[in-house]
Amino acid sequence: MDDRKPVTIVGAGPGGLTAAITLAKAGYNAIVYEQNQSVGQRFNGDFQGLENWSDEEDSLQFLENIGLRVNFLCQSYKGNDGYFFGPKLKKIKVQTLRPLFYLIERGSGHHSLDQGLKAQAEEAGVKIRWGEKLESIPTGRAIVGTGPKAADAIAKGLIFKTSHKDVFVGYLDNRIAPKAYSYLLVNNGKATFATCMFEDFKNEKLYYEKALKILLKTVDIDIHEEKEFGGFVNFFNEPVISKDDRILYIGENAGFQDALWGFGIKYAMLSGYLAAQSIIDGTSYRKLYEQNMMSKFRTSLANRWLFAHLYNPGYSYILNQLTKMEDVIPPLRKHYNTSFSKKIIFKIAKRWYHSRLIDKQCMHEHCDCVWCRHGKHAHASEINY
Repeated sequence: MDDRKPVTIVGAGPGGLTAAITLAKAGYNAIVYEQNQSVGQRFNGDFQGLENWSDEEDSLQFLENIGLRVNFLCQSYKGNDGYFFGPKLKKIKVQTLRPLFYLIERGSGHHSLDQGLKAQAEEAGVKIRWGEKLESIPTGRAIVGTGPKAADAIAKGLIFKTSHKDVFVGYLDNRIAPKAYSYLLVNNGKATFATCMFEDFKNEKLYYEKALKILLKTVDIDIHEEKEFGGFVNFFNEPVISKDDRILYIGENAGFQDALWGFGIKYAMLSGYLAAQSIIDGTSYRKLYEQNMMSKFRTSLANRWLFAHLYNPGYSYILNQLTKMEDVIPPLRKHYNTSFSKKIIFKIAKRWYHSRLIDKQCMHEHCDCVWCRHGKHAHASEINY
């Protein structure tokens, strides 16, 4: 049957594998092309988080709803499992009635999210062609999830072993994390510490060294077998959904990212699921995006603009306000809801923010290049990420 032709998926990240699993379960011949020899090669076994505050549904329910099971490290952390520090280094505890986030591991380790999704894909019958980099898309429908292409925010950090108990610690201070945050995540004798930056990347080493000093000043933690790592994320002020309704872009390749905090894993998996569903059901991928993702995506950019203009006094004020709440998740979720004011701020933020990505690799008309984002009549003036 025509609708059972092979579907090409480029990239074996969370978005690409979610799309492949969804298609395979529906009887499609999903073929994933991955330029690396295994999953998770961008990462170093560092801990990340599945945020759990922007939606009504719990993140575990979210995974179940898109057809995924938890066969990887996914440890819940509530508010009382950690604490925060503002610019004045005052320890601040917050309360939550459900997990604030779920700690996951990224990379090629046995318990990583990446390995878990790989196992689920193989069980579903997905074919993964390792070490193959597509330069163009063959005839037929395709889903492209090749990850970020530019550094709109960066992180520099340390993974290490420790005897410290499981904990999370967050830091808000522009002196160590300009317009972003630093964090410590400890789980079962392993730890990740990182500082994130949304600007002034040339001074990343200086910010990292300052952040590490603050960590050692505020947390009594032993560090063994340490290894430095770095990373980056890419997001747009408007996502690039598809090309000619044949090539569908997902995850950071499409610009899906929480512009406020840089949490993009759920965006990647949801976009992969929706792209697959659009092929299975014959529905518009853009329409599915507008129904399921657009409002939060736009609100996150509005939130990024607001956060960037708080500065250190604003961080201190917000953290102090959070200590007065019995559960910080509802007010945090409220900031992801669409409102008239957020729509106005989004318009301002959209003019204010532009991605650093300018794709110069392909501007041909009617091109099937993986990098190409535009269909016919694409000109340099139109490429504005």
